[in-house]
Amino acid sequence: MKIATIARDAAHSPQMVEQDTAILKCIEQELKAIGHSTARLDEKEDFSGYDAICHMTRNHNTLQRLKTAEANGCRVINNPAAVEKCSRIEFMNILRQKNIPQPQYTLLTGSCLPATLQYPGWIKKSDGWSKCKEDVAFVTNEKEAAEAIAAINGTTVYCNHIEGDVVKFYGVMENFFTHCYPNPEKTKFGWERVNGTPKHYPFDEEQMKSIAFAAAKAAGLDVFGGDCIVTPTGEIFIIDINDFPSFSAVRSEAAHEIARIIIEDK
Repeated sequence: MKIATIARDAAHSPQMVEQDTAILKCIEQELKAIGHSTARLDEKEDFSGYDAICHMTRNHNTLQRLKTAEANGCRVINNPAAVEKCSRIEFMNILRQKNIPQPQYTLLTGSCLPATLQYPGWIKKSDGWSKCKEDVAFVTNEKEAAEAIAAINGTTVYCNHIEGDVVKFYGVMENFFTHCYPNPEKTKFGWERVNGTPKHYPFDEEQMKSIAFAAAKAAGLDVFGGDCIVTPTGEIFIIDINDFPSFSAVRSEAAHEIARIIIEDK
C-alpha cells in the first residue's frame, strides 16, 4: 500500500509538536516494517494517489480535502467528519445526546453570566480546540469568570468543576485501551494541577473503557484520547477529547495498533 501521513500544524499543537510528530514517525516505521511505502505530506500537497492517509490535522480546508480523498476511495484515519465533531461544544452536545457522563455545562452568550452558575467552574472557548492557555480558565467567582470570557477570542461555555483525580485515556478502535495519571512535567497548559496530586481513587477500569469507547463511537473516531475525572466515590466524567493524541506514554503500542487499522481490509 501507498500510505501518506500528515502532521498537525503548530497552531493546533501547542507545546506538543515534537510529541505529535513522534507518533507519526512510529506509525511510519511500523508500516515500512511490514512492506508498505509511506510519505509525509504537507497539508497543501496533493492527496491523490494514496491508498490510505493517516493524519492529525484540524485545519478546516485540509479536512474538506480529506473528505474528497475519502469519497474517491482512500482510507482516512481519523475520518475527517469525526474530527470536526471534536470541536468542543459539538462534542459536549454529542455526549449530552448520548447520555455519556460529563460535567454540567452552559453555553454563554457574549459576556452574559447567568445568576444560576455554580462556582468554582471552568470558562472554556466553545468553538474549535484549545490553542493557548487562555482558552480555558478555572474560575471561583463571577469576577474571574468575566475576566476569563474577555480573554477568550470567541464564544464560551461554562462547565461545572468536579473534584477528583484527572485520568488520561487512550484508545484505538476497540482493540487498544489504556489509561494513566498525567505527568506533571509534561502537562500542556497545567490545567490538571487544579485538581491537585492524584489521590488514586479506586474506579472500575472496564467502566472507564466503556465510557471512553462510547464517546469515541458517538463521534466516529478510530484513534482517540482524552481526560476524565474520577471522583472520590469512583464516578467517571469525561472532560476532554483528543481526536489524535501523541500517545507519549504508550507510543510504541499505539503505533502498532494504528498501523494495523490503517491497512486492514485492504
